[in-house]
Amino acid sequence: MRSLPMNQKLNFLILLTLISLTSIGCPGGGGGGGGAAFALLGMGGGGGDVPAPKLEIVYNGVSRESGATLDLGSEPINTAAGKTGTVTIKNSGTASISLPGSPNIVVLSGTDAAQFSITQPSKSTLEAGASVTFTLNFKPTTTGVKTATIKIQSSDAAVGSFQMNLTGTAGPAAPRLAVSVGATDISSNGSYGLGSVEVDSSGSAVTFTVSNTGSATATLDSPAVTSSDSQFVLNLAGFPATIAANASATFTIQFSPSSTGSKTSNIAVAYDGASAFLFTATGTGTPKPVPTISISHNSSSFTSGGSIPTFGVVWPTLTSSTKTVTISNTGTATMTGITLSKPSGHTGDFTISAFSAGATLAAGASGTFTIQFAPSATGARAAVVRVATTNGNNGAASSADLNVSGTGKTGADVLVSWTATNEKTANDTDGGYKVCYSQTSGFTAVHNGTSVICADVPNAGGTTPNSKVISVPNFGNWYFKVYSYGKYNTTGGTPSAQTSAVNVPST
Repeated sequence: MRSLPMNQKLNFLILLTLISLTSIGCPGGGGGGGGAAFALLGMGGGGGDVPAPKLEIVYNGVSRESGATLDLGSEPINTAAGKTGTVTIKNSGTASISLPGSPNIVVLSGTDAAQFSITQPSKSTLEAGASVTFTLNFKPTTTGVKTATIKIQSSDAAVGSFQMNLTGTAGPAAPRLAVSVGATDISSNGSYGLGSVEVDSSGSAVTFTVSNTGSATATLDSPAVTSSDSQFVLNLAGFPATIAANASATFTIQFSPSSTGSKTSNIAVAYDGASAFLFTATGTGTPKPVPTISISHNSSSFTSGGSIPTFGVVWPTLTSSTKTVTISNTGTATMTGITLSKPSGHTGDFTISAFSAGATLAAGASGTFTIQFAPSATGARAAVVRVATTNGNNGAASSADLNVSGTGKTGADVLVSWTATNEKTANDTDGGYKVCYSQTSGFTAVHNGTSVICADVPNAGGTTPNSKVISVPNFGNWYFKVYSYGKYNTTGGTPSAQTSAVNVPST
């Protein structure tokens, strides 16, 4: 027989093997055999992945394999609550999983099983992606390292029985302090927020409960509780020197910020000379609402005081138009103790109205008052109007002086003119004219200084005058008469006819 080359022998062997595979498990008759063979070879036929459950156990955020050890750490003997740990059972598969263990889903066994306990899961079937938890508790009664085993049966074909080892170290009886606020436990080196409080104010006192969860009496240091920031005020009234096992005591912290911003204080509850429960207290100081005064007139600011534009010239006995001053509270709290006064100057010549808002002004509100000028005399008049509050300067007292001024009018000029006639006789030279005026129609041209006033208009250097500017002392209608007189005829001639009324306006 002729022998085949090596590569031909190898090909022939592979072909025989394939032929053998295609004949395995083929049903009799029909063409289905080929399909079965190719399915075995992964070359054809078959469907998608079959939905299946998958059991996953998580402890302390870490997924654990079957056979792993869960260390519950150290715990003094004979504590009331023991030490707990939470385990999560999760179905990471694509089909529901059942936990058929009965009467317990999680079975506890082992040498020191009595030192551990389990709070069972709340359900025995988990849909895909669902989870449930159970609690481990280590509560030793004797010292030393303790071990036990837990088993979980499931419908996960890959891990039908999931087993983990438990371990924990039991120490001698010892105190152990925990701190809480109401039902909220504060973790060791954790934090508790006291909220926001206005600067220079005190928040509500928060009560902290210190519990001895250990199995021996805790002897507290002196001071038992300390705060690293004086803005967090401790009240240890009635706080004991010792706390027995399973007993508790309370203290309070009051947050009283002296400035704005976030604040933190390290709080330590110290006991037995070397042990302490540490946590931080936090709070935020917020700006204290304060009023802020703003004073304005005609859109100009007079918050710091200043001179109000003058009232101008006003006849005595008349009253000027008003000037309105606005007081606004641009702050965030009510402004109080608002007063208006006239501390100096011609105070009787200026009148101020009452402030429209009264003695207080809410945040964001405004009010007005008015000033008027009624001169009691002629000439320059001035006074000071003071606006004061008890808290308008961002919480402090405020005072602003407004300078007011005006002029009492002394007279109004009226030009009186006439037709001049020179005296003809020598003994009548050096005479002149008299201009008499009164506010009474039909007056007699005789000077009396009150109701009738006459002014001399003498000849000067041979020049005969024909006009005179008269300054009348008041407003209203004025009447004028003119007559001539000589050096030796001082009574003068017949006065001229009375002029028509000349009206001098009040403004």
